[in-house]
Amino acid sequence: MSDLNGKKLQRTMMVNRIVQTVLLALLFYLAINFQALFAQQGKPEQFFSSIVIAVVVQLLLIYPIYKLAWRDVGIEVDSSVVGITPEQTAALRKKRLLGEMWKVSGIAFFLVFAVMVPDVKKAPGARLVLAATIFSFLLTCLMYFQCFNFACKKRVAINDQEKS
Repeated sequence: MSDLNGKKLQRTMMVNRIVQTVLLALLFYLAINFQALFAQQGKPEQFFSSIVIAVVVQLLLIYPIYKLAWRDVGIEVDSSVVGITPEQTAALRKKRLLGEMWKVSGIAFFLVFAVMVPDVKKAPGARLVLAATIFSFLLTCLMYFQCFNFACKKRVAINDQEKS
């Protein structure tokens, strides 16, 4: 394999770590707020139910998200190779666009789902669904960034082994 431009990959991983920190802080903030809302409503068990639902959703999504992150890392590693041709760059750009489309579709799904949840006055379980949706979204984003960084380290290690 050719030499990699490690600076670009390191910057991407650092940005991902910063985004993970912000998402984790947002997750804790929202968890505290939802816990207070459920306690105020007199139904603290719904908070734990929303967390269980979010974890189940994560278990269902772990493989597709890992595959998407692995694919995205492959594109980033291939585009970080020193001396690629313009044709290769155009092909990688098309692959990157497809990955971005999948990510935007996932974000749009969670956004539409959260917006379509009825008002609490109309449906008594709406707050539970909203909490589970928001927790699932934030955990999904965190999982993608963690899988991306893990796959990036693994791909770089594989590339280094092949070089030596």
